[in-house]
Amino acid sequence: MIGSTPREYVRELLRQDQNRRAGEKLEALLLEGLNSGEPIEISPQYWENKRQELIERHSRKNGRR
Repeated sequence: MIGSTPREYVRELLRQDQNRRAGEKLEALLLEGLNSGEPIEISPQYWENKRQELIERHSRKNGRR
């Protein structure tokens, strides 16, 4: 049920619009990812390498080594 007052009705319409827009943005980002290049295999080793890479990048950015 959409709100019992005009104010609640408008708030619900705004919420629905925000949800619709968020869904459209998510779909666009997913399609962008699917079309971004050759697929790669994701494994536990991939995530460990990615984690180490991010730790190193963060350390360099903050002047630590």
